[in-house]
Amino acid sequence: MRSLEIAVDSARRGRRAITLVALEVPESIDEPALARIATSVRSTVRDSDGLWRDGERTLLLALTDADGPNSEPALARLRLRLRSEGFGAVRMGRAAAAPGISAADLLALAREDRRVISYGSPD
Repeated sequence: MRSLEIAVDSARRGRRAITLVALEVPESIDEPALARIATSVRSTVRDSDGLWRDGERTLLLALTDADGPNSEPALARLRLRLRSEGFGAVRMGRAAAAPGISAADLLALAREDRRVISYGSPD
């Protein structure tokens, strides 16, 4: 959570947009597969975007300088990549940081928005 707080504070101070993406993998995905998902995410987004593990089965991605609509091309590439690598059952949600939003509230919004990337994928 501390990394997210730092990212949100930095965006606020710099008056820059930030979109948080919350990824959750199904319980059926093991640790090596989660590492492959993280590697795929990292290689799909820009070096300036932040990626960290938030829990046993969750990853957080901070898309810097991207508000909600402007983050969609990156999210579309990410969904396509994960589907093509057999990870369509991953759930992904996003939330763009409104002025003054706390890191905890932004995270709650992104988690609430999570949906399966590829409907019809086994969970």
